[in-house]
Amino acid sequence: MPRALHAELQKAHRRHDLAVCLLVPLVILIWVGYSAPEAGSSAVHPFSALFYMGPTIDAILMPIGMAVLATRLWDVEEKGDFPKLLYTLQSRRSLFAAKAVLGFGEVLLIAVLETAILLALGWWKGYPDALPAAHILYHFVCTLAVCVMLFASELLLAVLLANPLPALCVGVTGALVGLFSAFMPPIVSLFVPWGYFIPLSSFVLASWDADTRIAVYGMRAFRPLLLAWVVVLAAAFFAFAWRAVREKEV
Repeated sequence: MPRALHAELQKAHRRHDLAVCLLVPLVILIWVGYSAPEAGSSAVHPFSALFYMGPTIDAILMPIGMAVLATRLWDVEEKGDFPKLLYTLQSRRSLFAAKAVLGFGEVLLIAVLETAILLALGWWKGYPDALPAAHILYHFVCTLAVCVMLFASELLLAVLLANPLPALCVGVTGALVGLFSAFMPPIVSLFVPWGYFIPLSSFVLASWDADTRIAVYGMRAFRPLLLAWVVVLAAAFFAFAWRAVREKEV
């Protein structure tokens, strides 16, 4: 396993995976930084407003970002019918395990950077309100869980289909559907896994006064059952992906 993981790290270096992992948080930084309210503006609890915007942007960016990472992770194995040679050098189990660990590490890096960016933006703008540490941790865990679930689903498609294009198309379509789910009734959003960032979020727009243009943001209770369902989906997608690798003919 250590040798297989080292080989995957070398492949990731040549694929410039780190650039992709940094690009997603960079886009979030630019997007949220431009849209974030100023301290003392018409937004009440601006720190909550910042974390309210994060899941909405995630629903747009992450399905595409996870599709890019997953397809790049497996695409090199399909080029030139390479598995026929690769499986004579290492077991399928070690190959898949190394790729799963590397993929999880890349997703973890993105989730950590996003949470750090939101906190840094709030402190830089001088927001007076303070967020409970539990809500910040919950935001990070939810972001990580949904991203891992999306990554695993795209990895499954990449394994099943020799062409990475369908998986990328699913990611783009999921981003559009996930965005639209934000404007649908809450019950509908539960059937749109690409947009689970939004119903899982503990930050909400409590009220909006059109006359005074004052928006009040707040926090709501956690949704552990929905989070557990996301974890189950992620585990199921990884299990199906491993089964596809194990039974794939070369």
